[in-house]
Amino acid sequence: MPPVNPAAAAVASASVLGRFQGLEQFDKRTITFGTPFQTHYQPFNLTRPLESISIVWKGRVAVSVGAYADLGAEAPQNLLQNIRLEGQHGTMGNLVPISISGATCFAAGFLTQNISGNQVYISKAGGAFTLQARPTVPAVGTFDGTVANHDMIIIWNVPLTPQFGIGAEAKRWSNSFLYMPGDWGDRLRLSLTWGDKSALGDPTGATVAFSAFQSATGDPEVSVHLNYSILGPFQNAGNQGVLIRNEQMVTSLTALATGTQVMTLQKRITPGILIKTGLLELTGQTAGVSTFEDMSDLLLERTQLQVDNKQIRQATVNLAERARLDRMFDTSPIQGYHMLSFVDGQNPLLAYRADGLPAGSQFQLISDVIAAAAGNRVTVTQEQIIGGPYPPLRP
Repeated sequence: MPPVNPAAAAVASASVLGRFQGLEQFDKRTITFGTPFQTHYQPFNLTRPLESISIVWKGRVAVSVGAYADLGAEAPQNLLQNIRLEGQHGTMGNLVPISISGATCFAAGFLTQNISGNQVYISKAGGAFTLQARPTVPAVGTFDGTVANHDMIIIWNVPLTPQFGIGAEAKRWSNSFLYMPGDWGDRLRLSLTWGDKSALGDPTGATVAFSAFQSATGDPEVSVHLNYSILGPFQNAGNQGVLIRNEQMVTSLTALATGTQVMTLQKRITPGILIKTGLLELTGQTAGVSTFEDMSDLLLERTQLQVDNKQIRQATVNLAERARLDRMFDTSPIQGYHMLSFVDGQNPLLAYRADGLPAGSQFQLISDVIAAAAGNRVTVTQEQIIGGPYPPLRP
């Protein structure tokens, strides 16, 4: 085996690692919107390592007769009700790495960096196209539901790697979590669940029609794009991990409570936990459609992670902890979104090693409920990692 020249290896890696192919269109189709439905995409062509997926919706929402009675706090990005990616990994078996609502996916991109791949462009009644501002406080949907033609382009970016900031080092670390052709082959399946007019709010009194972009006829267009990474000779150089983001809704936190269990968590390597809080729209919703009427920063307090009733971190004021993470990630708050992060040092190796907790121990998310309402809803997304560049834990 020829000797390795360290300087040459460093130059070679610097010229490849963190380099991406750019988006390649995987699928484009027009879709009739009326009732909730799913679209499926299979298989993905993993001839190269996959870093992310981008989904683009392009169409018109025409509101006539009357305006929406109430608007969704995350409209129009909530039109995409769920993004689900599943497949058969070569060594890890059947996995569902991604199962998250379009609204949460959209907002999550802004929690670790101020500029995200998630964007909404809107033209109302034939006016100029405007790039809508990023989600902030208060949370106000960019779709105003008035009587008019609303032409929109919505872009959701679905990263498959941990998100812990911006910069060259973060991109290099992402190489350890890319989807490799040898691991997944053609066994990946993407399913998108779409809502109807009620995904944008309470449409009572309004007549709503979906049509082609800048047209009163036809159907909206949905396209899926893939972003590949270029690793060159380093493609098989590391131990690949899989990041799992599965969002779960909690419906039981409607009464005041102190130190109540929000969720029992999986004992896996955990970069962070994303908690979303707000009031669900309870009027005018089609069965199976979930829309947040309002987002709230005053539903939970003293949100903590505990192992067997022992606090891992002792933050007692949610907004203060969120402000700290805003500083660490150089970003701005989003109403209703609270993150518990272990990777604020911009390194995935800082993730909490819950995989080392003893059998029988309890890994739990605990919080106080400080606002009572029948519409209270909380969703929890535990980021979990299987495999990857983590050293074995000592027995």
